Amino acid sequence: AVIEAMLETAHYVDQLKFDTLAVYENHFSNNGAVGAPLTVAGFLLGMTKNVKVASLNHVITTHHPVRIAEEACLLDQMSEGRFILGFSDCEKSADMRFFNRSTDSQFQLFNECHKIINDAFTTGYCHPNNDFYSFPKISVNPHAYTEGGPAQFVNASSKEVVEWAAKRGFPLVFKWDDSNAQRKEYAGLYLDVAQAHGVDVTQVRHKLTLLVNQNIDGETARAEARSYVEAFVRESYPNTDFEQKMAELLSENAIGTYEESTQAARVAIECCGAADLLLSFESMEDKAQQRA
Repeated sequence: AVIEAMLETAHYVDQLKFDTLAVYENHFSNNGAVGAPLTVAGFLLGMTKNVKVASLNHVITTHHPVRIAEEACLLDQMSEGRFILGFSDCEKSADMRFFNRSTDSQFQLFNECHKIINDAFTTGYCHPNNDFYSFPKISVNPHAYTEGGPAQFVNASSKEVVEWAAKRGFPLVFKWDDSNAQRKEYAGLYLDVAQAHGVDVTQVRHKLTLLVNQNIDGETARAEARSYVEAFVRESYPNTDFEQKMAELLSENAIGTYEESTQAARVAIECCGAADLLLSFESMEDKAQQRA
């Protein structure tokens, strides 16, 4: 049912001339169904004609960077530039251990993985020689269709990643389950670091993910959304007061009546300065309302 809903959403998104469709990576949890977002992105690019398709958070620290570069360049070629590589550091230490990656040097690994991917995008070749990867110069085939490689953005998953992105001028994706206070802190940090390093970010378009559930009865919308995210909150925030986190999510996402949801979205946008919104309507129980 989840995959069917995703395909139906992709169909409508393409028909209604939305700009981008993003696929979320998730492992070993009932809160997601996609462990291979680039595979799904390839399928969605094949079934659509207009919309750009992105991996929302391809976890580059748990995948081989050359494979990521190969697949991304292939999707870029076959879609003639409609693929976007949205990537992330790993947010779960359990996943790092499962994929046999060291958590002690996680950020350094993230950085080196991206260097390899970016070299492949910009030059068509890579030749790393560091503590994590060392191999002779290779050609990554096919080379990218888009000059400089597919467009990229990165999840704002930590202060380290935000600072790293700011130094390079990469757009951030602000998470739907972060608080407005967290988004505001990350946005401010990004601007400060970019300015300190002389990076022009006037054309950078940050993205904000929001959970959406609109209903003429605001309490119905909140009850539906609460039921939808309850298991996720308990799993993802085991050391946080459940009711406090739930109240934060319901008030700081686009949930409630039209007036309540649009006001919440407006405040969230102001906190992080996002130029683009990535919306999830999955918390709506009424499928006809979803399609509308």
